[in-house]
Amino acid sequence: MNKSLAVILIGLILFLATSGSAYGEMPSAVKANQVMLKIKLGTPVEYDNVIIKGNLTSEWLRLPARAIARLPVEEKMPPSDETTLANNSIVIKNSIIDGRVDFSNTSFHKQVSFVNTIFLENVSFISSTFEGDATFANCRFLKIASTTGSRFNGRANFSQTYFKWPAFFIDTQFGGITDFSLARFSSVAYLSGSQFNGPVGFIGTQFYDYAEFFSSQFAADAFFDETYFGGDANFIESFFGQVAEFNKTIFENESSFEGARFAGSTGFMGDIFNGMAYFASTQFDKETSFKQAQFRGESIFAKAKFNDLVEFIDCSFLAVTVFRESEFLIDATFRNTSFLGPSDFTASKFQDSVDFSGSQFADDADFCGVIFNGPADFSRSTFFEKINLQDTEFNKNVHFESCRINTLNLTRSRYEWLFLHWDSVSHLEKDDEAHKKLISNYERLQWQKDSSDCRSACSIETKAEPAKDYSWIMEMLNIHRFTQGFALLPDQGTGKND
Repeated sequence: MNKSLAVILIGLILFLATSGSAYGEMPSAVKANQVMLKIKLGTPVEYDNVIIKGNLTSEWLRLPARAIARLPVEEKMPPSDETTLANNSIVIKNSIIDGRVDFSNTSFHKQVSFVNTIFLENVSFISSTFEGDATFANCRFLKIASTTGSRFNGRANFSQTYFKWPAFFIDTQFGGITDFSLARFSSVAYLSGSQFNGPVGFIGTQFYDYAEFFSSQFAADAFFDETYFGGDANFIESFFGQVAEFNKTIFENESSFEGARFAGSTGFMGDIFNGMAYFASTQFDKETSFKQAQFRGESIFAKAKFNDLVEFIDCSFLAVTVFRESEFLIDATFRNTSFLGPSDFTASKFQDSVDFSGSQFADDADFCGVIFNGPADFSRSTFFEKINLQDTEFNKNVHFESCRINTLNLTRSRYEWLFLHWDSVSHLEKDDEAHKKLISNYERLQWQKDSSDCRSACSIETKAEPAKDYSWIMEMLNIHRFTQGFALLPDQGTGKND
């Protein structure tokens, strides 16, 4: 053992001696072959406050019990793809395992429990099966940990566990309740293709590096409340079959849910997205709430589909916001929401009512080609720059009472009733047809003052239009004459008889 490892080991021993053991006793040493012999014989494995010296590997289970007891357990054996069986319960608490742990291709028929245990070397349960409950609570994995391709048919408990090096749960199947609450991943965490058939909790979990849930399947309720993602978070093409909660979660870098589907009710309430939030082509089938969420980076919801009520109440979009070609099939509300960067709702479709009341748009707001099949409420909203309603279709009443608009484009917009007072608009982009239609709208509403003011503004604008300047034509004529060798004509010609 080198000096640095010895120092770490002494520190761990002191930690266990003061906090792991109920009586504060120093841990005793146990040889790994003693543990493996018990597993081979099928007797219960129970250790508390010990240091297990040597490698724990399922390859030794292919040997006779007498050989395991006699040979040094550090001796390497050729790997095998054959499944090995462990028919006894394994319970190790408040301990240190000073060696590799490799139970790949192993079937555990009874309980496996590691509580408050430190793994100093690589740990592998690749392609293994846990028929009973599996517990790795409050453990510390100081090297690589992997359960890739494994199956947990009972409960799986990784709560308060620390992963210092990369952790691999690729294509792992969890059949029962799974708990990663308050776990910490200092390095990358790979959970792509994982299947959670029972409820799963990542409540308060901390991912300090890249977290990959690409194409993961959550068949039951999934909870990521108050989770911290310090690196990129990848949920591309993941499926959430029941409730999915990401409330008060922090995404420090890019978070991507592109192509994901949320079949149950979904919550991102109070979330902070410090990097790009990518929800392009994401489908939300039930009620969805982003209430009080903060989007500090770009937020992309292009071609997203909301099949039920969606709330973006009291949200803050601090950068570019894109809802281009999105579909809102039930009510949608953006009440009291701030858009500090450009917002793009181009060609989106609101099938039912939509509420933007009290919202603020600090930059351009583009609703070009949007279809509003239900009532639209923009009352008390402020548009500091331009709102583009070109080719927009309002099939129900649209309300802009008590709003403030700097520049408005109504070119080819279609509406029956537009409740927008003329003094709310600082500038209407010039379009004769749009202006006439707005005057007609005021007359039908019997808003005489608005009709008169709008007509007067149109008349003043027409009178103030500068006369057309044709001087450039004369300049072209003079240039043509000069190039042809002709003298310029005098202001008044003189005849021969003068």
